Amino acid sequence: MNHIKFTNTLIACNWRFEENQVKINTATAEDMVKERISKTPKSFLDFVEYFDLLANAEDNIWFISLKDYFKLNNGEGFAWNEFELQSLEYSNEEEKKGVIEFWNNHLPFMMSVKSDYSYVAIVLDGENKGHIVTGSEPEYEDPVTLANSLGEFFEKYILVLKGELEEPVLKLFI
Repeated sequence: MNHIKFTNTLIACNWRFEENQVKINTATAEDMVKERISKTPKSFLDFVEYFDLLANAEDNIWFISLKDYFKLNNGEGFAWNEFELQSLEYSNEEEKKGVIEFWNNHLPFMMSVKSDYSYVAIVLDGENKGHIVTGSEPEYEDPVTLANSLGEFFEKYILVLKGELEEPVLKLFI
């Protein structure tokens, strides 16, 4: 399933959507963001570049847009790397190295505050590169694999959304 069909299905299920109208100037981004984005497949970039807003009606589950990755967080709302920041805040010096290593290899693109704080991310390097994983508080850095690719994630998510697939971990994002 491609990102346009996925997005249209979400819209049909009452998700809020605003299409991106402006090309993002990636040169202005922080180096950390540019490095992580550069490790994603084209299909991922096409998806996050397609919208400015993609959130459920209750606004407690949303996808992170390319624009979100490149804007500076001034303390309002959730930053695209909010869970990374939380982990760093609550870890000791020894743990911080592992937290940084984890998040340098995982780029979150979906967040939920529906029940627990949870995310969906794409793996950036290693043998699981391109896999889609999820994690939640309090151990954000202990993810579970959801899919082997973004397209597979899109398909599974829609099946769970429509009640055609029982996937308890994904239900946190429905």
